[in-house]
Amino acid sequence: MKRCIVGGCVVLHNGHILMLKHKKLGVWLYPGGHLEQNETPIDTALRETFEETGLKVRILDAGKNKKIKDKVAWEPPSPLTIMLERVPYKDGTHLHFDLVYLAVPKGSGKVKVQRKESEGFRWLTKKELAAINTYKNVREVAMRAFDYAKAF
Repeated sequence: MKRCIVGGCVVLHNGHILMLKHKKLGVWLYPGGHLEQNETPIDTALRETFEETGLKVRILDAGKNKKIKDKVAWEPPSPLTIMLERVPYKDGTHLHFDLVYLAVPKGSGKVKVQRKESEGFRWLTKKELAAINTYKNVREVAMRAFDYAKAF
């Protein structure tokens, strides 16, 4: 089984979460994608969010512990979740190691969707998120972000 590292962002803005309507899959997802050479998962999450939405975002630390930081080692912001996910592809099932971060826009939150992958976008409330067509794990991660948002 092919293994992939994936980085994504649940973007919060004014009590809403950004979701994109994925063209191929027909479901709502938060921005994210595969790690490229010489990237960290955070680099991937930031790049994919920008490519898919036009937004520059700031990653929030979802961890509660003080971070280790010295001359040779440091802890980056903790993701909202780390998840293993079996994803079907034409060439077989891939095992995705997903690191999903909590983020906020650096600017106004004005989205420019890249139409290659997404049909559109919506800023959703918790109630609206509960009603959209998405995968169970995506909904649960996005719902978790609303709980974390209270701390920021």
